Amino acid sequence: MIGMKDMFGGYLKDRRGATAILFAVAIPVIVGSVGMAVDISRAYLVKTRLSHALDAAALASVASQSTEADINAKLQQFFQINYPPEKIGVTYDIEAHMVGDEVTVTAHASYYTTFLKVLGVDDIGVSAETIVQREVKGVEVAMVLDVTGSMSSNNNIATLRTAATNFVNIMFERADDRFVKIGLVPFATSVNVGPYGLGENPDGSTYGDGSSFVNNRHGLSYTTSSSSTQWRGCILEGAYPSDVEDHEGPWEMYRYCRYVNTDAGASGNGCSLDSRGRPRSNPNNICPSSPVVPMTNDQDKLLTAISGLQANGNTQGNTGMVWGYRLISPEYPFTEGAAWDSEFWRKAIIVMTDGANTINTTYSGYGLSSSLTTTDLNNRFAEVCETLKEKDVIVYTIVFTSGISQSTKDLFRECATDDTKYFYAPSQSDLLNTFETIGRELSNLHIKG
Repeated sequence: MIGMKDMFGGYLKDRRGATAILFAVAIPVIVGSVGMAVDISRAYLVKTRLSHALDAAALASVASQSTEADINAKLQQFFQINYPPEKIGVTYDIEAHMVGDEVTVTAHASYYTTFLKVLGVDDIGVSAETIVQREVKGVEVAMVLDVTGSMSSNNNIATLRTAATNFVNIMFERADDRFVKIGLVPFATSVNVGPYGLGENPDGSTYGDGSSFVNNRHGLSYTTSSSSTQWRGCILEGAYPSDVEDHEGPWEMYRYCRYVNTDAGASGNGCSLDSRGRPRSNPNNICPSSPVVPMTNDQDKLLTAISGLQANGNTQGNTGMVWGYRLISPEYPFTEGAAWDSEFWRKAIIVMTDGANTINTTYSGYGLSSSLTTTDLNNRFAEVCETLKEKDVIVYTIVFTSGISQSTKDLFRECATDDTKYFYAPSQSDLLNTFETIGRELSNLHIKG
C-alpha cells in the first residue's frame, strides 16, 4: 500500500510543477507590466522635453523671421539647440503653419521601448504642439551719420553710403514696410534741416502745418546751391540747455561769418571782408549739403538721400545726436515719430562717427567764435544719450576707422544702451558688417513671439 506520506509528497511535487508552469506563464505579463510603467514614464519624459524644446524653438523662430517659409527654415536649427540628438527620442516632422498672426508649430517623436518589446511594442509615438501669437511692432530708426571732412579720406564716405544703403535695404526686406520708419540726420559743423525749416517739403509743397521753425529774419529762400547767398538749410543751436532738448524752436539760420540780426559781414577770428565790407566767405560754408530726412517708410526717398552724402566740415556729434532725438520724437518740429509710450512701436537711434567732437573756432553750429570746448560738446552729447535711454530708445553707437581715440571710444560706449550696442569698426569692411548686423537685429524687433 502507498502510505499517506508518499501520497502527500507526490502531491507536493505536483503542486511545485504547476506553480512553475503558472509562474513561467506569468513572467511575460509581470515583466510587461513593470516594463510598461518604465517605458511609459520614459515616453512621458520625452514628451515633456519635446514640448519645452518646441516652445523655445517656436518663439525664437517666430521672433526672428516674418514668413512661414523662413520660420520653417529656422525652426529645425533652433529646435536642435534645445533638443540635441543625444536626448532620448527620435524627432521627425517639425513644421509650422501660419494663419494671419497665429503660428502653429508641431513636432513628433518616437521613443523606442526597452521592455515593451516583450509584448511586441517596439516604439511609442509622442507629439507636441504649440501656438504662438505674433506681436507685430513697428520699428522707428534715426540714423545719425558723420559726414565731416575727415570722411573724405580713403573714400570712407562712399563706404558709409554703401553701409547705410545696405541697412535700409535689410530693414525693408525683412520687415513689413508698414511697420518700418527710418529717418536720416547727416551731421558735421551743423545739421541741415532743409526746406522743412521754412514749412516746405523738397518739392515745394507744404510741410506739416506750413509754419516755420527757423527764423527767417532777412526773407531768404531755401537753396541747394553751395555758392548761393540764400539759405542752404543749416541752423544755429541755442545756448545750453536748449541744445540738448527736444523743443519747438525757433532756431536761427546758419550764416557763415555774418551777424544774426543784420546779416552783415563779420570780421576778425578768420572772417575776412572784401574792400566794400562784404564777407568773402560763402554764408553756407561747411554747411552739410544733405538735409535731414524725417521719419518715413519711403525706401526710395531714403536711398536717394543716402546716395548724395558728401564729406565736409567739423564734428559736432552733439548737434547730430540732438537732432536724431528731435527727429524720432512725436513732438514739433518733426512729428512723424510715434508716441513715446506707444506699445506698437519701438524706437532706436544709430549714431556713427569717425573722430572726436571738434568745434570750428571761426564759425560753427553755435555761430561766431564759440568758446565751447571739446569737453563741452562731449558732455552735451552724453546728456542727450542719457535722455534717449531714459525714454527707452535703443541706442547703437559706432566708431569708425583705426585712428579714433580711446576717449571717443569710451564716450560712444557709454552712450550705447549696453556694450552689445556699441561697435568699433576699424576698417571699411567692419563698417559694412556693423550696419548689416544692426539691420538684422533691429528688423527682428518687428515681430516678437
